[in-house]
Amino acid sequence: MTHASPDPAGPGTRPRDGARLRPDARRAQILDAARRVLEADPHRELSVEKVAAEAQVSPALLFHYFGSKKKFQFAVIEEAASELMLRTAPDLSLPPDEQLSTGIRAFVRAVLQAPQLYRATLLMSAAGDPEVRALHSEIRQVFSRWVIDALAQQGVETTPRVELVCLGWQGYVEQILLTWIDNPTVTGDELEDLCERSLAAVLTTL
Repeated sequence: MTHASPDPAGPGTRPRDGARLRPDARRAQILDAARRVLEADPHRELSVEKVAAEAQVSPALLFHYFGSKKKFQFAVIEEAASELMLRTAPDLSLPPDEQLSTGIRAFVRAVLQAPQLYRATLLMSAAGDPEVRALHSEIRQVFSRWVIDALAQQGVETTPRVELVCLGWQGYVEQILLTWIDNPTVTGDELEDLCERSLAAVLTTL
């Protein structure tokens, strides 16, 4: 007769409903707790201890499921990246120009909800972390492809020059956001407007 594996959370560290969780559910619970911690204080470094307390598990259990602080942070970044790409997917029910405008603004808003995650993604990618670099590259490719397709629907011919300009604009937006996260000198609405208008400005170089 087989027995279910005990939940390594230990006494006093189970979820509020007292139920034992499957490993995938426990990981999801911890990642949900990480998101709540980030939303409560979006400009502070993600703390393993704070997340563990929010999830009502021990830090040891968190490491049991994620292996290390670095792997845990990557899991949080990966989930946030998936949500970012989902939230900025074009709304095909809108006219092409509105798809572009709402998508760019949704991207900026999503970044500002978890700024330190976005900052960590850019810095860890620049530092050469292979997993984060691959994830960052995927985000850039998805976003730039979406922008290029939206421009094509507006009659802008997709040429190597257009693709190069759009990729360069994305790098410009990344630097603006990174600078703003460290020193928020304008409002979020102004930042959205700046990122949106900068694309039109860059396209004039063509």
